[in-house]
Amino acid sequence: MKFSKLQKIYDEKYGNIPSTPDDQLQYIIDTRKVNMDKVNSEIERIKNIPWKRMSFTFPIIPYPTPRPRSTSNGCFYVEGAHDHWQYMKKNIETNRVISTITRFTVDLNIPIPSTMNGTEAYLAQLGYIMPLDSDWDNYGKTYSDAIQQILITNDNLICTGVVNKKYNIKPSVTIILEYQDGYDSKFNEKRITRSKSYKKIFGE
Repeated sequence: MKFSKLQKIYDEKYGNIPSTPDDQLQYIIDTRKVNMDKVNSEIERIKNIPWKRMSFTFPIIPYPTPRPRSTSNGCFYVEGAHDHWQYMKKNIETNRVISTITRFTVDLNIPIPSTMNGTEAYLAQLGYIMPLDSDWDNYGKTYSDAIQQILITNDNLICTGVVNKKYNIKPSVTIILEYQDGYDSKFNEKRITRSKSYKKIFGE
């Protein structure tokens, strides 16, 4: 969709909504039915939902997702995506597949280039010289896609995503998942449990 069309849609749907946080809350009160007692009790409930953590480190070379390619019949695919998924499936041992709000962090140890001189390589190992190889989001896509249906039902559960890149003489990938041990709302619970990705793992 062209940006000009997106801008028009924005102006039509959201142009009359105030810009400050307090005014936006008042706008919701004025335009929807809000039960403040329920709001306060839900805030306390959500704040008390425990957060759990998973962490996995893999002795592999970090790989950024390339541009999609097309086959002769017009289908598109991402080179290497299935191989990464198969690797994760083979090397991850867990009985828990996350289906709640998740924070995703991937720590990448990028191989130190052989073209660096010795001083630069040493400084890179210490973290003073940082990698400028591939876009950070391409790395994030590789590993958030690779854990779907293995550690997480769908990567749309990720509400916070962080990619940390640094050099290391020995490359590796560490995936860290922090997730709520419960649903933050009936709305999201229904949306998640009715999804195809959820039913594929847990059934109807």
